[in-house]
Amino acid sequence: MKSPKKALPDHDGWIKVIVGNYQELSSKIPNYSRQFLYHIQLKAGAQFSLTMESETEVAAFLPMQNAMLNDTEFQAGEFIEFDKAAGEIEIKNNSLTTIDVLLFGGEEYTEAVVAEGPFVMNSQSEITTAYRDFHAGKYGEIKVAAQK
Repeated sequence: MKSPKKALPDHDGWIKVIVGNYQELSSKIPNYSRQFLYHIQLKAGAQFSLTMESETEVAAFLPMQNAMLNDTEFQAGEFIEFDKAAGEIEIKNNSLTTIDVLLFGGEEYTEAVVAEGPFVMNSQSEITTAYRDFHAGKYGEIKVAAQK
Protein backbone atom coordinates (compact mmCIF):
# COMPACT_ATOMS: atom_id res chain seq x y z
CA MET A 1 0.00 0.00 0.00
CA LYS A 2 1.55 3.30 -1.09
CA SER A 3 1.08 6.42 1.00
CA PRO A 4 -0.44 9.41 -0.81
CA LYS A 5 2.22 11.93 -1.84
CA LYS A 6 2.37 15.27 -3.64
CA ALA A 7 4.95 17.78 -4.78
CA LEU A 8 5.53 20.88 -2.67
CA PRO A 9 5.12 24.35 -4.21
CA ASP A 10 7.88 25.24 -6.69
CA HIS A 11 8.83 21.52 -6.77
CA ASP A 12 10.97 22.08 -3.65
CA GLY A 13 10.35 18.51 -2.51
CA TRP A 14 7.35 16.42 -1.50
CA ILE A 15 5.05 15.52 1.37
CA LYS A 16 3.83 11.97 1.99
CA VAL A 17 0.87 11.31 4.30
CA ILE A 18 1.51 8.09 6.22
CA VAL A 19 -1.30 8.63 8.76
CA GLY A 20 -4.08 11.22 8.73
CA ASN A 21 -4.83 13.92 6.18
CA TYR A 22 -3.10 16.86 4.55
CA GLN A 23 -5.07 19.05 2.16
CA GLU A 24 -6.54 16.63 -0.43
CA LEU A 25 -4.31 13.71 0.67
CA SER A 26 -5.71 11.00 2.96
CA SER A 27 -3.91 7.96 4.28
CA LYS A 28 -5.51 4.56 3.78
CA ILE A 29 -4.60 3.65 7.37
CA PRO A 30 -7.74 3.92 9.56
CA ASN A 31 -7.60 6.87 11.94
CA TYR A 32 -9.98 6.97 14.92
CA SER A 33 -8.82 10.30 16.30
CA ARG A 34 -7.23 13.41 14.82
CA GLN A 35 -3.65 12.17 14.29
CA PHE A 36 -1.07 12.56 11.56
CA LEU A 37 2.35 11.39 10.42
CA TYR A 38 3.97 13.18 7.47
CA HIS A 39 7.24 12.40 5.74
CA ILE A 40 8.52 15.63 4.20
CA GLN A 41 11.48 15.80 1.85
CA LEU A 42 13.00 19.21 1.03
CA LYS A 43 15.56 19.96 -1.64
CA ALA A 44 18.70 21.97 -0.85
CA GLY A 45 17.88 25.61 -0.07
CA ALA A 46 14.11 24.99 0.03
CA GLN A 47 11.57 25.80 2.70
CA PHE A 48 8.04 24.67 3.49
CA SER A 49 5.39 25.81 6.01
CA LEU A 50 2.36 24.08 7.49
CA THR A 51 -0.35 25.65 9.63
CA MET A 52 -1.38 23.75 12.76
CA GLU A 53 -4.61 24.09 14.71
CA SER A 54 -4.63 25.12 18.36
CA GLU A 55 -4.37 22.31 20.94
CA THR A 56 -2.64 19.99 18.46
CA GLU A 57 0.36 18.15 19.85
CA VAL A 58 3.13 18.28 17.22
CA ALA A 59 6.64 16.85 17.14
CA ALA A 60 9.33 16.38 14.52
CA PHE A 61 12.18 13.94 14.08
CA LEU A 62 15.21 14.54 11.88
CA PRO A 63 16.38 11.06 10.86
CA MET A 64 19.55 11.89 8.92
CA GLN A 65 20.22 15.61 8.44
CA ASN A 66 20.10 18.94 10.26
CA ALA A 67 17.18 21.32 9.59
CA MET A 68 15.88 24.73 10.61
CA LEU A 69 12.48 24.53 12.30
CA ASN A 70 10.86 27.87 13.14
CA ASP A 71 14.23 29.66 12.79
CA THR A 72 16.08 27.29 15.17
CA GLU A 73 18.65 24.82 13.86
CA PHE A 74 18.28 21.25 15.05
CA GLN A 75 20.70 18.36 14.57
CA ALA A 76 20.17 15.00 12.89
CA GLY A 77 18.67 12.50 15.32
CA GLU A 78 16.89 15.18 17.37
CA PHE A 79 13.29 14.90 18.52
CA ILE A 80 11.60 18.33 18.58
CA GLU A 81 8.36 19.14 20.43
CA PHE A 82 6.28 22.19 19.56
CA ASP A 83 3.86 24.01 21.85
CA LYS A 84 0.11 23.56 21.35
CA ALA A 85 -0.53 27.11 20.13
CA ALA A 86 -2.02 27.46 16.67
CA GLY A 87 0.36 28.68 14.01
CA GLU A 88 2.89 27.87 11.36
CA ILE A 89 5.69 25.36 11.47
CA GLU A 90 8.36 26.44 9.01
CA ILE A 91 10.96 23.96 7.83
CA LYS A 92 14.08 25.26 6.06
CA ASN A 93 16.84 23.29 4.43
CA ASN A 94 20.02 25.39 4.55
CA SER A 95 22.21 22.47 3.49
CA LEU A 96 23.51 21.53 0.06
CA THR A 97 21.68 18.18 0.03
CA THR A 98 18.08 16.97 0.28
CA ILE A 99 16.73 16.47 3.81
CA ASP A 100 13.95 14.38 5.31
CA VAL A 101 11.71 15.41 8.22
CA LEU A 102 9.10 13.31 10.00
CA LEU A 103 6.33 15.51 11.41
CA PHE A 104 3.69 13.88 13.59
CA GLY A 105 1.11 14.49 16.28
CA GLY A 106 -2.58 14.97 16.82
CA GLU A 107 -5.20 15.70 19.40
CA GLU A 108 -4.25 15.24 23.03
CA TYR A 109 -4.87 11.75 24.41
CA THR A 110 -6.63 12.20 27.75
CA GLU A 111 -7.55 8.63 28.75
CA ALA A 112 -5.59 6.85 31.47
CA VAL A 113 -2.81 4.62 30.14
CA VAL A 114 -1.30 1.65 31.97
CA ALA A 115 1.49 -0.28 30.24
CA GLU A 116 2.98 -3.52 31.46
CA GLY A 117 4.93 -5.97 29.35
CA PRO A 118 3.33 -6.26 25.92
CA PHE A 119 -0.04 -4.90 27.10
CA VAL A 120 -1.30 -1.31 27.09
CA MET A 121 -4.70 -0.77 28.68
CA ASN A 122 -6.64 1.88 30.63
CA SER A 123 -6.40 0.35 34.12
CA GLN A 124 -4.39 -2.14 36.17
CA SER A 125 -7.41 -4.47 36.34
CA GLU A 126 -7.53 -4.55 32.51
CA ILE A 127 -3.81 -5.47 32.48
CA THR A 128 -4.53 -8.31 34.95
CA THR A 129 -7.36 -9.56 32.72
CA ALA A 130 -5.11 -9.38 29.64
CA TYR A 131 -2.43 -11.51 31.34
CA ARG A 132 -5.07 -13.99 32.57
CA ASP A 133 -6.54 -14.29 29.05
CA PHE A 134 -3.06 -14.68 27.52
CA HIS A 135 -2.08 -17.50 29.90
CA ALA A 136 -5.46 -19.18 29.33
CA GLY A 137 -4.68 -19.32 25.59
CA LYS A 138 -7.46 -16.92 24.59
CA TYR A 139 -5.13 -14.99 22.26
CA GLY A 140 -4.54 -17.95 20.01
CA GLU A 141 -1.45 -19.98 19.39
CA ILE A 142 1.62 -19.69 17.22
CA LYS A 143 2.44 -22.94 15.51
CA VAL A 144 6.13 -23.37 14.77
CA ALA A 145 6.96 -25.65 11.85
CA ALA A 146 9.50 -28.33 12.56
CA GLN A 147 12.88 -27.67 10.96
CA LYS A 148 14.14 -30.29 8.54
